[in-house]
Amino acid sequence: MPHAPAPHALAPRTSGALEDAARRYATAYGELPGPEPRRRRYRWALDVRTAVVAVVALALVAGGVALRVAAGRPGAPVVLPVPAPTTSAPAQVEADPDATVVGELVVDVVGAVTHPGVVRLPAGARVVDALAAAGGALPEADLPRLNLARPLVDGEQVVVLRPGEQPASAATVPDGAAPDAPAVVDLNTADAAALDALPGIGPVLAARIVEYRAEHPFGTVDDLEDVPGIGPTLLEELRDLVRV
Repeated sequence: MPHAPAPHALAPRTSGALEDAARRYATAYGELPGPEPRRRRYRWALDVRTAVVAVVALALVAGGVALRVAAGRPGAPVVLPVPAPTTSAPAQVEADPDATVVGELVVDVVGAVTHPGVVRLPAGARVVDALAAAGGALPEADLPRLNLARPLVDGEQVVVLRPGEQPASAATVPDGAAPDAPAVVDLNTADAAALDALPGIGPVLAARIVEYRAEHPFGTVDDLEDVPGIGPTLLEELRDLVRV
């Protein structure tokens, strides 16, 4: 039985055959590619620093896109402040000191008062207010002859008499003689001056009486109540001093 050749005897022969085959392949097709280096197998691998930079860059790009989208959306309307309108101050009008203010009464207070004269009172004032505005009645004033609660009218004259004094319309009598009845004023014929002399009348009410009788002659003394400014209280004070 023949013996197999030893391995070390085949090695040179095999190696020579391979080299010869390699030379023939290289002549026909070129050099055989060698084994790929280990580092080329990982040419797509990234180190940690490169990965962090890439993530940050992507985050910045995404944030910029989000901001542009948000800026393009319609937001809440912006309300601009409205400037306050400027108004010029009204021109100052100098008031006439002699003009009567609306709602004001001008009353002449005469007789037994501290400061006789014209006083100005608010609308709705009464005789007692006129006396207070004139400084108050004097101690000798005959106040029971006045109706202190009577409402006043504009232009009225309030006469504060002393005991024994008679209204201006009453006839004067010499000392020692018995006084006659006071003169009675005819409402249909008396002039404005005679009517003005009646207690509680004054120039304004006297003019109203004259205007009233020009259209409506007085039929009775009670018709006086139809004149603006004359009420029941003043009518009773005048009843014995006037006639028709």
